[in-house]
Amino acid sequence: MLNSGAITGLRRTLRPEECLFIGFGVLLVFLMVYTGHGYATLLGLVSDVRPAAIVLGMCLLIYGRACWRAKDLRGKERARAGLVTLGRTLREFSPLFACMAIYEALHDLTPVLRPEVVDQWLIDIDHAVFGVDVSRWLNDHIGSPLMTQFMTLCYVSYAFAPPIYAGLQYLRGRMREFRDFSLAIAITAFIGYCGYLLVPAVGPYIFQADLYPDPLPNWGHGGLMDTLNKMKGSARDAFPSLHTAMTTVVLGLMWRDARRLFWTYLPIALGLYVSTMYLRVHYAVDVAAGFATAALALFLTSRINKWWYAAGGKAAAALIPGQRRPAEDTEIARTTR
Repeated sequence: MLNSGAITGLRRTLRPEECLFIGFGVLLVFLMVYTGHGYATLLGLVSDVRPAAIVLGMCLLIYGRACWRAKDLRGKERARAGLVTLGRTLREFSPLFACMAIYEALHDLTPVLRPEVVDQWLIDIDHAVFGVDVSRWLNDHIGSPLMTQFMTLCYVSYAFAPPIYAGLQYLRGRMREFRDFSLAIAITAFIGYCGYLLVPAVGPYIFQADLYPDPLPNWGHGGLMDTLNKMKGSARDAFPSLHTAMTTVVLGLMWRDARRLFWTYLPIALGLYVSTMYLRVHYAVDVAAGFATAALALFLTSRINKWWYAAGGKAAAALIPGQRRPAEDTEIARTTR
């Protein structure tokens, strides 16, 4: 057990979301060793160029912008200023990178850890509540090529809305809001990944393939959703719907901190909720669990951050929620405005 001094030291050194992902990372390593799939999982992470390309592109952008902002400096000092800003920014956004890495690892591990799926339980719940298969009902009543295109656009907005919102808050120097977003996303991911392990389900488009012999336009014939589902494969990632949970977290924080953005994003978010079922990716109970996950994450975030940053000390003082321009982040704010 950690004593009070160790806990205080931890609070001064690390952020709560970093602790959360360190703990989950340790669990992930244990699972890789336990299943004997550590090498295959790591190889899959290394060979997947998508996350590496995203991180590399972000690094080049941050470093280039920081060097341009430090144009009054010369030579090594300018390069050093760029590297300092790059290092700080990468740390700030590390929870988003950790979300991607852990999801990719679980993509390969969940079929090994939980070969049997419980989709039928989720279907039974949907039938008990709605009396129908919701995806099939939506396809039959509102399905059309135009609707499929709109639903697909709403669905893939999930990949862009959280990092865009985080980037806007960070560039504006609104560090309290940014810290809350970072922790809320981490908690949401943690709950979601636990759900994947405890309630393994692959979703309607795989488990109920016989119910959907008719491919949706722009999905079953080489379209975007077809590509995404082939990439996802048979990962047990249906319950809860993290598309729903992450989007709800972003909406909740926008409502509190960026009301205009909230009203701008709301129509797309509402479309995303429907798209998870229309596109045959989730059951209705997955979506409901996503809302519950987001509610719990938002409830915990402000309370955890308030307690965590209550510890004194220079390292923690710069992270206390409520300060618009923390002392430690003055240089970051200056170089990103």
